[in-house]
Amino acid sequence: MAPILLPKRKFRRYIGHIMTSMRKLSCNPFTSVMKTSGWGYRNSVILFLLITLTVEAIGQSTSSENPNRNDHIFPPSKEASAFINFDRRGFIINGRKTFLVSAGIEYARVPRALWKDRLERLKRGGYNAVEIYTFWNFHEAEEGKFNFSGDHDLDAFLNLVKSLDMFAIVRVGPYYCGEWNFGGFPIWLKFKPGLVARKDNVPFLEATDRFFEKLIPIVSKNQIHKGGPVIMVQLENEHPESWGTKVPNPYFSHLIKKANELGLEVPYFFSGLHPGNDPAGNLKNLDDPKRPNPWFSTEFWGVWFFNYGPQPQDSTIYDRRTWKIIAGGGNGYNVYMAHGGSNFGYNNDRDMAASYDYGAGVGQAGDLRPIFFAYKRAAWFARSFQEVLANSTDGGKISHWMIRDTAIKVNARVSPAGTITFLDNPGKIAKKAVIQPPKGLSGALSANVKIAAGEIMPVIQNFKIAPAISLDWAPTRIYTILPQGKTSTVVVYGDLNSLVQLYFSSDSSFRVLKGNANFVNKSTKLVFSSVVKGPPAEYIFSAGVNQVRILVVQSALAAKTWIEQIGQDNYLITGPSYIKETSLKNGKIMVSAERQWNDKNPMPTRVYTEKTSFPLAASTVPSSAATLQLHPDKWQIKPAVEAALPELDDSAWTHSTNPLQMGADGDLTANAWYRSKVQVDTSGTYIMRFKNVKERATIFVNGVKQDAELTDKSFTINLNAGKVNTVSIFTAHNGRNKQLFFLGGLDTIDMKGIAGPVTLERDSSNVKIISNWKLKGGPGDPFAPDAWTSLPPGDFAGPAFFKSTFTLPRQDKSKTIIWRVNVTTMGHGSVWVNGHNLGRYPEKIKVSGLYIPESWLKEGENTLVIYDEDGTNPGKVAIEAEKEASRDNFLLAEY
Repeated sequence: MAPILLPKRKFRRYIGHIMTSMRKLSCNPFTSVMKTSGWGYRNSVILFLLITLTVEAIGQSTSSENPNRNDHIFPPSKEASAFINFDRRGFIINGRKTFLVSAGIEYARVPRALWKDRLERLKRGGYNAVEIYTFWNFHEAEEGKFNFSGDHDLDAFLNLVKSLDMFAIVRVGPYYCGEWNFGGFPIWLKFKPGLVARKDNVPFLEATDRFFEKLIPIVSKNQIHKGGPVIMVQLENEHPESWGTKVPNPYFSHLIKKANELGLEVPYFFSGLHPGNDPAGNLKNLDDPKRPNPWFSTEFWGVWFFNYGPQPQDSTIYDRRTWKIIAGGGNGYNVYMAHGGSNFGYNNDRDMAASYDYGAGVGQAGDLRPIFFAYKRAAWFARSFQEVLANSTDGGKISHWMIRDTAIKVNARVSPAGTITFLDNPGKIAKKAVIQPPKGLSGALSANVKIAAGEIMPVIQNFKIAPAISLDWAPTRIYTILPQGKTSTVVVYGDLNSLVQLYFSSDSSFRVLKGNANFVNKSTKLVFSSVVKGPPAEYIFSAGVNQVRILVVQSALAAKTWIEQIGQDNYLITGPSYIKETSLKNGKIMVSAERQWNDKNPMPTRVYTEKTSFPLAASTVPSSAATLQLHPDKWQIKPAVEAALPELDDSAWTHSTNPLQMGADGDLTANAWYRSKVQVDTSGTYIMRFKNVKERATIFVNGVKQDAELTDKSFTINLNAGKVNTVSIFTAHNGRNKQLFFLGGLDTIDMKGIAGPVTLERDSSNVKIISNWKLKGGPGDPFAPDAWTSLPPGDFAGPAFFKSTFTLPRQDKSKTIIWRVNVTTMGHGSVWVNGHNLGRYPEKIKVSGLYIPESWLKEGENTLVIYDEDGTNPGKVAIEAEKEASRDNFLLAEY
């Protein structure tokens, strides 16, 4: 990778930004790493600096700094332009200005049976789009064998996105990164002669073209103008030679030509747009007159891949960073990751194991964290006011009159649809502020508000919330404005006992229908004020044929406010921790809801329709009893060391003069065996040296595991003269490097196992080359029924399979219990439940076990198989409930 040269001042700014982020995140992504994987703070800082400096410097550099990079988007074709288009201010989807709130999720990291659940959680969190990778090695793990069925069915996933009325941004590669095994490259690319990755190289482009010929038609038929959800496509990812629309060499020209030939017509771009953990940075104005498209971040990192679960500061830090995008004029962002998921099988890179939780708003097991609700609040606001935000320009000092306290920073977005002024308290303590009313606004009084530390508070002016009804000024926090037929429901929120104020005007006379004492009605002018109390308070007025409902709620209840749709009708529901489904049964509303076990603040449920509101009561009550630990029955063992036995027939193994790196035989796992025959003239101690030996290796001589440790690429072993000694070496790795920014040949990078010459020496004058090697990848068959025996005490000398069963009690539909296989007492390896590979262990992040997707479990007996590379006894393995992620399910119905 070429070095990135930054001016001294800019470099200092980057260092300051990163160190500030590190201090804020000191309890966040790296604390878990230091505790669980032996990383020190220094290494964590270095890694974070390298990744963030490099990605942000490349992704955000302007064309004047680097002629090969910009943040532009190629326009759509004529056929697609009526459905998806853009101007400098915003995206235009189906003819309407649209603010994009996209959720990063990978279908490859979620079982197909759970796709709908995860997507619905994201949709209810305010996201109107998803962004996905189409990992090459997930679809073509073996050359020429394409898999687009089952869990790999991209077409089915995109159809599901469409059915939920969401959009999709598809990142088609051929390179991905994503903390995925080998960055998404198939392993077989390493063994293609002359292949140079991500360059104008015939072998690489031929392989890419064959993959694209299977992949792109699926994406193309799901484009928005063809009835699908796809609105944008990203070619390549984080390529150091081109971001945006720059085409610096034939490689990028080829990708464009091939994608267009295969039907790509929606807007597209290279590599990514504005990635970072704080994409807006310290810029108050993200407008750029040279940019033909709106500002958009394809990777707003929230939180970081070394994290598991919520941390106290997450929701505050990332809430502010989201509002900075909105306030600065960004027209959207993709939260990477909104749901992380799992690295099933051998799909993890070397930094990860099975869990890819990411500290995301929707956890690995579908649980909702505080950051989910922070993102949700910002999302529904941005979408409620997208007519302004997706068509606005920087207001300069147009609203500076609003606040006299210079500690509060003021900026505004101005559009024909209205103005939004953002009041920013960048300090570390809350500030009391007095918001001045606009001049000429009849009856307007200044508003006393408390702006929390780091909060950015929006104030609305001159926004039409319904035909002929204008919201002239709102020095109040607005959660959403929901159209419900001829009723517009405005949800406002604040702390207990705080004051809310709203000022309206209309061409027609106002009529107060509910809460008369809270209004000052001056015919065509209407002033509303109220104090936030415990239960939600409802106020209603009309003008002409249109009606407005004002719903005043506490901030905590705003987080538990949900927008549901049945047919064409919108419903607002307050109270549940989460709503899974809303339906009509015999004309009555039925709500399937859930409450996480760690939610200690249940609230009453109420439904708001176009014409009325009413409470719901629980018609089912979750049971109080729950089993929290399942113990596997009697364990069995099947040694996995047959490959070390001298008498083994290895004639079908891959043969070579010198050892070949792992994967050369087509195996896709993280394990491989090497064998050779060695004869010596003198019995004694010898040193076997390797040119390349990576990560973990264990040596066996004549079928017996040696106590020798791998030191400086060598083993010290004892050999007998007068016989043929069988030397077998078991190798394993923790995942392949994701190859961030790498361009070049893949054959010699990130080699695993053993590769190159091997020598044997008794002393410096007696050195011989060991040749005639055999290679066989894989741990063996975990499901073969033979050779299982009862488990004896103690550990086993070498890799072994262990099998047991556990009994899942009759499933109580009132609970979703999240189960994990706790393997913290084991060595290194993989876990299968009912034939499904949960992924690799030990975990690299602070989580106690491997997540078992609910859809892979069954009532009664379940089969558990563990392959432990170290032969560690599984006697302490348990199946444990993760209480923080588990939840109760219940039905709510009208009284």
